[in-house]
Amino acid sequence: MKSTIRKYAPPIFHCINDFGQGSLAALIPFFIANFNLNYYQSAAIIFCNTIVASIAQPVLGYVADRWRVPWFIPVGFAVTLVSISAIALATSYEMILALALMSGVGAALFHPEAALLVNRTQSHEIGNAMGRFAVGGSAGFALGPLIAGGVYVFGGQFLWVFTAIAALGVLLYLYAFTGHTTEAEDVCECESQTQVTNTGINDWVSFTKLFFVIASRSILFSVLSIFIPILYITVINGEASASSLALTLYFAMGAVLTYMGGALSDKLGFLKTVRLGNIIFLPSVLVFIFVPNAWGFFGAMIPMAFGVFSQYGPITVLGQKYLAKNAGFASGITLGLGITLGGLVAPYIGHLADIYDVQTALMTLIPVGAMGLLMSFWLKEPK
Repeated sequence: MKSTIRKYAPPIFHCINDFGQGSLAALIPFFIANFNLNYYQSAAIIFCNTIVASIAQPVLGYVADRWRVPWFIPVGFAVTLVSISAIALATSYEMILALALMSGVGAALFHPEAALLVNRTQSHEIGNAMGRFAVGGSAGFALGPLIAGGVYVFGGQFLWVFTAIAALGVLLYLYAFTGHTTEAEDVCECESQTQVTNTGINDWVSFTKLFFVIASRSILFSVLSIFIPILYITVINGEASASSLALTLYFAMGAVLTYMGGALSDKLGFLKTVRLGNIIFLPSVLVFIFVPNAWGFFGAMIPMAFGVFSQYGPITVLGQKYLAKNAGFASGITLGLGITLGGLVAPYIGHLADIYDVQTALMTLIPVGAMGLLMSFWLKEPK
């Protein structure tokens, strides 16, 4: 029973952690309405959430390569969700920024060690396994806005539900990963770790090139996560209370498409899947931005979401293969910065939206997606 739970625990924990990450973007209209923020200030909340994670996750990934730190997993997602809950107590914009930063610390603790847990519990079809892990994160991003939308009905105090979710996650972790383990499980785990340590070779040149693909996808992901609710309100003239549902739909599609991307990469190849995602993204995002009706908005969202989410699992596996001796560090970059790096750019997109409008600001996603596509053609499939 425990072995089955352990197999599927990484996606579940990823889902729990990313409840918090997804909910923060959905709360942007709530912050704008209650604290009189402009687009730049709103995007700065995401910036604070991501800046510490962007710096800390590679370092913590290196730590995970050197030492076993499994407690990073429950502590990480607990800090992420409790910080989001504490926003209910915020009385100023500065307090929101501080709590968003603390939530980023939790995400930085969680991702590298959780990605290594996937390697320790899966023996074949790594693309599929990492796809399932990535689906957990996408599901969390989808459910986070749905739950966070309760603040528009019940008020800020509703956010304490995230602390209850964190508590359930900690209990699941304690049940699955503490106590007696069989000798066979211990031997299997040790053999897996020894194989990675003894045979891994780092290809830093390819990983450096891959970083630009990671950065491209991260910017697309973060900027769209912030501006989908805003675009829904300002261009489609939708209700603020329904804007979180638009984001939930986007992330829900992302959960399915993330799994498809992982499965597709085992058949097509990791780089071909990344290239296909960018090729589909570029025309669909133009339709999404400029078609001023709900049918065009949600219709174009499907191929656009495929372009963003299908790359998640393949990029993560590519990073681990290019840096086979330092898979934890690679995971800190691909899983960590792959989500957070774009948040560093978001305030500047928000500033453009303040000067011009949201649609003009989102046009910056075209050259970003083109950069990811071009850099993917400069890479080779790892051996």
